[in-house]
Amino acid sequence: MNYKQIRPGRNVGANERKTMATLSDRLPQNLPGPFYVDSTCIDCDQCRAAAPDFFQRDAEIGMSVVFRQPVTPEEVSEAQAALEGCPTDSIGNNGTL
Repeated sequence: MNYKQIRPGRNVGANERKTMATLSDRLPQNLPGPFYVDSTCIDCDQCRAAAPDFFQRDAEIGMSVVFRQPVTPEEVSEAQAALEGCPTDSIGNNGTL
C-alpha cells in the first residue's frame, strides 16, 4: 500500500499527510473504546511492538487490532505512543474513555 493513500481512490497531496485513522473505516474486530485500528493497516507490527498489551494481530484479516483498551494514564500514554509511531496513521483515538 502506498503510505500516502488515505483510502482507495483518494491520495494525499505532496504536502499533505494523513494524521490519524478514520473512524468510519474502524475495523469491527477492535474492542470497543477510544483506540482503534482502521482498514489502512499494513500489518507492519509497529504497534504490537510498541504496545503489546493493547494491540495484537488478527490472523483472519491480516491486520492489527485493539484487543484491550488502556485504562490508566500510563497505559493511555503507551497506546498513544503506538498511535504516533504508526507509519500509515492507521491507529485512531476518538478521545472518549
